[in-house]
Amino acid sequence: MDKKLESRRRLNHYDVAEVIDRFEINKVFDCQTLANWVSGSLVPLKPSYMEIVEEARQQLSYKWDEWNEEELKMNFISIVIFVAQLDVPKQINTYFERKLTGVVQEVPISVTVDCMLASPTYSGRPKTPYFFLQEFKRSLGDSHDPEGQMLAAMILSQALNADQHPLYGSWIQGRFWYFTTLVNNDYCVSKPFDATEPDDLLQIIHVLHRLKELIMNQYVIGIE
Repeated sequence: MDKKLESRRRLNHYDVAEVIDRFEINKVFDCQTLANWVSGSLVPLKPSYMEIVEEARQQLSYKWDEWNEEELKMNFISIVIFVAQLDVPKQINTYFERKLTGVVQEVPISVTVDCMLASPTYSGRPKTPYFFLQEFKRSLGDSHDPEGQMLAAMILSQALNADQHPLYGSWIQGRFWYFTTLVNNDYCVSKPFDATEPDDLLQIIHVLHRLKELIMNQYVIGIE
């Protein structure tokens, strides 16, 4: 491929608007798949987990604007993921800082995913991706747009998986969590959930826990 043409086809730091335009993604505001995911009754947590969650929430409330990305990930996001209990032996593994590369519509995509749920190979490496999480502290639209990176990873995985199942995602902006779905070319985004608020944090954990059920039904068991 001509190097000048390849350069024009590359995405500019995965700006979300550019990703949406380049791959002709429809941003939909009434999405049943997303509604099914983020709704429903909260899953009761063990008392010991509730204590951990509340301590993490209080620490986030005081320090979210001081932490860098790694500190946010280690001090808070990892705790939320642990409490949500997402892994299923031989079916769903949680992976951190894994690189996805490929080509979609002649556009090279290479994204390092902050957190990913995927089926494991026998050697333990990710095989079929289901869910992507990207986090960033600074403003959206800069050179590290978390939503754009997340959506690019979802588009690439949609092509690699070659099935009709939804892909799930989340991006985190400081204390705010957004949940997303990609079904064919239809892309939906939830309202923001403020993790410093007790009710919102429990809802975030519920949404992540619900994700395990959806993945098992859609990918593993085959229920639509």
